[in-house]
Amino acid sequence: MGVGCPQPEVAVARSRLPPLPDRSRRMVPDVGRIYADAEQLREVFSEMFETVADDERMGGLVAQQMVINFRLHDPGADIWVDGRARPVVTTFEPIGIDATLTADLSADSMHELLLGTLPLGKAVLFRKLKVSGSTSRALKLEPLLHACQAVYPGIADRRL
Repeated sequence: MGVGCPQPEVAVARSRLPPLPDRSRRMVPDVGRIYADAEQLREVFSEMFETVADDERMGGLVAQQMVINFRLHDPGADIWVDGRARPVVTTFEPIGIDATLTADLSADSMHELLLGTLPLGKAVLFRKLKVSGSTSRALKLEPLLHACQAVYPGIADRRL
């Protein structure tokens, strides 16, 4: 149709469906998340780390005097694992010293690591897990992850 030509009238059918309710003010949880909120995440991880605190697989962590800081997001949590003595102590507050290793990842990626569905190497390769310093430092997480992988699925089944 050219400029100035009249447009044909198009009949617009009116919907008989009621309008959708306004949900813009209502908080809708993120359906894709594993943890409902940071409180649930803390409860699950507290139980897990308490269970493995004196596990024999923590020997490597203690031998290396490692302090690991997990910085989780979605939901957020700052987890400090102090392996300078047995039993290994875990807290959700800074402990006043620098971490030997800092691991930054989403809570969902941590969940996958702990279930064993996301291998550690793949997590690093695809940048789901970012470790301070060299990538080889991520391998130092293996003993801790193996200990946690032994108990996490049962805890997750009960609490999530």
